[in-house]
Amino acid sequence: MQQFDVTAHNYDFVFKDSFNLFKNDIADFLEVEMPGIVSYLETEFTEVETNTERMDLNFTLQDGSILHLEEEIEVSVDDLIRFASYDLKLYNRYRDRIRTIILCIKGYPASKVAFNAGSLAYNTTVVNMSDKDGKEKMEELKTKIENKEKINYLNLIFLPLMNSDQKMVKRVKKTIELEDKLDADQKFKNNLAALTIVLCDKFLSRKNMAELWRDRKMVKFFKYVEEQGKKKGKEEGKIEGKIEGKIEGKQEEARLILMRQIKAKFGELDNEISNLINEAELSKIEDLSEKIVTTNSESELVDFLKH
Repeated sequence: MQQFDVTAHNYDFVFKDSFNLFKNDIADFLEVEMPGIVSYLETEFTEVETNTERMDLNFTLQDGSILHLEEEIEVSVDDLIRFASYDLKLYNRYRDRIRTIILCIKGYPASKVAFNAGSLAYNTTVVNMSDKDGKEKMEELKTKIENKEKINYLNLIFLPLMNSDQKMVKRVKKTIELEDKLDADQKFKNNLAALTIVLCDKFLSRKNMAELWRDRKMVKFFKYVEEQGKKKGKEEGKIEGKIEGKIEGKQEEARLILMRQIKAKFGELDNEISNLINEAELSKIEDLSEKIVTTNSESELVDFLKH
């Protein structure tokens, strides 16, 4: 039996194709003071393991900063350390301010979650989704849609994550049924439904996801996304040589930046460190660029580069 689900590889396409439709309503929905979204930021780190149970949603904002949006049932210290590690990689690559906002499904007692590790402090903003009454919002949206009133579409796609006594898969189905009643073209409604499903991915089983994608409206969208993914793959194959050249250029740039960092901290590089950096993979170089702040000696650098 064919599995009608969108893989993690295609999630970026779903967001780029759909999220742009209502990007300017994010601050209103989150009830957080922040600039509007300019674009979806497709970010991939080769050293970060990705799977369908964990997505990192990143967006460039109007003031040049980056919005890092996370969804969690509960927030733990381990989660914060993971987010902080990811944000450091983002900062290392773009050197722009990072705003991390966590959508907490079960709620959190404070609007700010942080930790202080001495020389390193990390702060996030928590949006307590349990404060949002899902049933009440469902009725409110239903009335507005019936009366053809203007709504914030983010209230629809995030509706299943709001407080409710129903199971997540049922919430998603009811939300998609509501989206289908919108006075809009089918592609727009399919985009809403796709985002609704994708944003709930980490809280649903594979069986639930397959069931949702088999919906009469979503099979067509799935095939569309799959076709776009294949088209993108063919295009990437045609320019593979150019991409390899860009990767090599990026590696060389990363090596030069790391060498400047080491020179600024320890003085002139000795030949051993220089040779090890030239032989190192990009992931190793990026990791060391982050660790250089806490590295106390050149022998530590050599040890890290050799292992």
